[in-house]
Amino acid sequence: MTSDEHPAEEPGEADAGFLFEALSREDGKNSTVRVYADRIEWIKVMSISSVPRSKSDPPVIPLHSVMAVKAKKDGPLFSKVILRTTTGQIVFRMYHPQALQVRDAIEAARSALPPP
Repeated sequence: MTSDEHPAEEPGEADAGFLFEALSREDGKNSTVRVYADRIEWIKVMSISSVPRSKSDPPVIPLHSVMAVKAKKDGPLFSKVILRTTTGQIVFRMYHPQALQVRDAIEAARSALPPP
């Protein structure tokens, strides 16, 4: 095996290595938001009525496409983490402390990226 080849990932290996994980609550449905060193993933919890017919990867936002991130209060318990990307705006809604931690983790990961 050369250095360019990688063995197949074992289940759970892809989940390792994230910087921060939080639970997002949008439209009455929960999803898990994971911040990695180079991307943001969110895994939406599926209900029985919305079970997909085929396996799909979680939505991914490359960190190099994130132009700005901010946390904005949204009620007494929640805040919105607003990501402005090159293609639009993405909003995650979570508890205040988690929103601040996600914002800080994204900003730290963005600042660690090499310049384009």
